[in-house]
Amino acid sequence: MASTKDYYKILGISKTATKDEIKKAYRSLARKYHPDHNPDNKEAEEKFKELQEAHEVLSDEDKRKAYDMFGSAEFRPGGRTTWRRAGEQQGGYEYSYNSQDFPGFEDIFKDIFGFGGGARRGRSRGDSFRDIFSNSGRGAPRKGRDLEYQIEIDFDTAIRGGVRDISISRQRNGQVTTEKLSVKIPAGVDNGSKIRVKGKGESGGGAAKGDLYLRIKVKPHALFKRKNDDIYVEVPVSIYEAALGKNIDVPTIDGTAKVSIPKGVQSGTKLRLKGKGVPSLKTKRRGDQYVEIRIVMPDKIDENERKKFQELEDSSSYDPRSSLNKYMK
Repeated sequence: MASTKDYYKILGISKTATKDEIKKAYRSLARKYHPDHNPDNKEAEEKFKELQEAHEVLSDEDKRKAYDMFGSAEFRPGGRTTWRRAGEQQGGYEYSYNSQDFPGFEDIFKDIFGFGGGARRGRSRGDSFRDIFSNSGRGAPRKGRDLEYQIEIDFDTAIRGGVRDISISRQRNGQVTTEKLSVKIPAGVDNGSKIRVKGKGESGGGAAKGDLYLRIKVKPHALFKRKNDDIYVEVPVSIYEAALGKNIDVPTIDGTAKVSIPKGVQSGTKLRLKGKGVPSLKTKRRGDQYVEIRIVMPDKIDENERKKFQELEDSSSYDPRSSLNKYMK
């Protein structure tokens, strides 16, 4: 019969210790007896294993209750951990894991090494022990993996919002399933915006499902251009309208609006329509629309019109290139 270990004594805590006290004691002792701090010290290595074993049981409420009744023989971890000295080029120790996860291990590695528990065997330092251990299929319940899909929406839906029907495919145990969802598109999304659909990711290992993230791609509009929360539209005007000034109709995302063209307006001038832009995702306040003036000449000029233009030129002192005179030789 396996001997009974006093897990409370191993961690140096009382039988009434709280979860926080258990965690604090485990972290402190694990740093002290960690093999990287005690190279070639078999006694420290065994102590470190005992600390893992004690923490695994006492940090789990159900296991702790059973342990208090029956002792440690029923709760000795079924897996094993081994530590071996790594090569000179690698330095330190390599952790080899078999069969069972140890709760709280990632926290220990954060404290000791300053990173998320990266192992050296085919893993980068950014990989966490939780990710490495998940391959064993055992251990603490894990939240399901998040999914990300790209969906394309039209310009009007991005501006005003709406509902989009999508189909999401998932693969589990070799089986592919498809789920149809109706997703609400908030007004004001843009290229690169992400919409989170909670609980519609992959199923977890006994825990909650992951989330679904929809990355937005907006189809370009034939007329309107968007910059952040502002809308831009180019409007052609005649030379007569530009010279004399006039009220004209221009398109907006809300319909037609009246715009006053000032006398003598130049091509490229931008006129602002306040509050006619896109609703902000953060503040819900709308941006502006900018009307860019483009002066357009008639396609054809008949003889009578040519004579009138000639008369205007002869009677006018206007020189559009006067600013260039100082550069002329």
